[in-house]
Amino acid sequence: MKHIKLLTTDSLTIEYNAVDDYLYANWRGDFTKDTVQQGYEQILFFLKKERCHKLLDNHYEVQGLWLELTDWLAYDWHPRAEADGLLYHAAVYSQNHFSRLSTDQAVRMVRKGVVKGFETVENAEGWLNSL
Repeated sequence: MKHIKLLTTDSLTIEYNAVDDYLYANWRGDFTKDTVQQGYEQILFFLKKERCHKLLDNHYEVQGLWLELTDWLAYDWHPRAEADGLLYHAAVYSQNHFSRLSTDQAVRMVRKGVVKGFETVENAEGWLNSL
C-alpha cells in the first residue's frame, strides 16, 4: 500500500506515502482561520512523527480568499516546519481564483527553494520525487 491514511476531518485528509516518503495533505472546502491553523498544526505533528522531509499540499478543492493567513503560514508555521525537518513543500493551486491568489501569495513569502506552486498533483509529485 502506497498511501497510509493518518487523519481525516471535514476539511483535510493527511496521508503518508511510504514508498516515495512524503506527506500528502488534501484540503477541501472553505478555509477559515481555525481550519487552516488546526490543519497545519496536524500536518506539522505528522511531519515530525513520520520524520518526513517532503510535503505535497493539495489546495485544488479549497474555496475562498485567505490572504490574512498567509503571514502566519509563511512566517510562523513554515519556519517551525523547517526547524522540524521540512525541506520541500509542493503546493497545488486551487481551481478557485481567490484561493489560488492566497496560495500563490504564501508560496512567494516562504524562503526560496523550499516551496513551489504547481497546477496538478502529478506535477507536484514529480518534483518531490526528483529531489
